[in-house]
Amino acid sequence: MASLSEINWMIITLSTIFTFIILLVLVRWLGATQLTQLTFFNWVAGASMGNIAANMITAHTTQDWMTAGYSLVVFTVAAIVAAWIALKSRTFRRVANGEPLILIHKGAILRANLVKSRINVDVLLMLLREKGYFSYNDVEYAILETTGNLSILPIPESQSASKADLVSGPNLAYAGGGPYVVVVVDGKIDWKTLQVQKLDENWIHEQVIRHGGHGLADVTYLAVNQEGEVVLDLHRREVTKVKQ
Repeated sequence: MASLSEINWMIITLSTIFTFIILLVLVRWLGATQLTQLTFFNWVAGASMGNIAANMITAHTTQDWMTAGYSLVVFTVAAIVAAWIALKSRTFRRVANGEPLILIHKGAILRANLVKSRINVDVLLMLLREKGYFSYNDVEYAILETTGNLSILPIPESQSASKADLVSGPNLAYAGGGPYVVVVVDGKIDWKTLQVQKLDENWIHEQVIRHGGHGLADVTYLAVNQEGEVVLDLHRREVTKVKQ
């Protein structure tokens, strides 16, 4: 006859195996972005699910295990609903995932954005070195993505950096082409960016008609750079790029 300690070890083993299977199924249900923890939202969901799963493994009774398992399923459903809302609402995406921040513009550090991102200069320089840049004066744009990664656009050799070119605020007018500024996402106009770029709604309508659309509702993504190059995606069709 098995001793009490042997039975406890057997229960822990079975609990761990069943918990692993359930967690594997639920994470697969959530989708591939959860595996990479692509955003802050994914990271929080993953950490919470791991904590609940740990409670399942260490449960002393079947009732405790079932209670934790039910909590894990409910949390997974809530995460899926939140992901669906994020798919439909850009406002919710901004709240849940945040927005990219420009940390360097034309060789000048935007210290206000460093404060927002809670990154000090030493950490910024370390991130630059990891990308192969040992002086921020060699960088035209350094953008902190919502994933925590740093995207870098180097200064062209023919272009000199000057702090006098610094433009305040999160939305910048880009010289020498530069990164694209998002004007419309999922049919929603970013009015602040539109104003900074000195454009209007009529300009957006002209671009939509020019690319074969009928109205703002057709636009999945529209961006423009300072040289006037427009990237427009109508209902996830093939992305087109033209120069005005």
